[in-house]
Amino acid sequence: MSKFAKLFEHEILRYLVVGGGAVVIDFVSYMTMVHLIHLNTSFSKGTSYVLGALFSFIINKIWTFASDKKTHEAFIRFTILYTATFLTNVAINALVLWLGAITFIGFSVATATSIVLNYIGQKYWVFKGEH
Repeated sequence: MSKFAKLFEHEILRYLVVGGGAVVIDFVSYMTMVHLIHLNTSFSKGTSYVLGALFSFIINKIWTFASDKKTHEAFIRFTILYTATFLTNVAINALVLWLGAITFIGFSVATATSIVLNYIGQKYWVFKGEH
């Protein structure tokens, strides 16, 4: 096995790669809808976020966590988790800004918190096997 292939044996690295892919899908879809198709920015952002989240769900289920949990059950849990971490992200961003930090710091703290909570939630609740 190559060093490159061996690197992807680590679940956290696979999770981060999938997350990066979801961000790329979110960004490219958003820019396409806004600048090429000329759709409303709010509609475009909502749609692009959902596309990135769907990619994340599918690839994390199959590749990152290799889950045998029933897809509909995992999807319901995933949706609950992503809703909760979205609200947490917005709240933490607002709190950090209220405490006087610059925008980049608020965004970074909120995003890092969401990444960690989503990983823990997916590993131990969303995609945890039936065994």
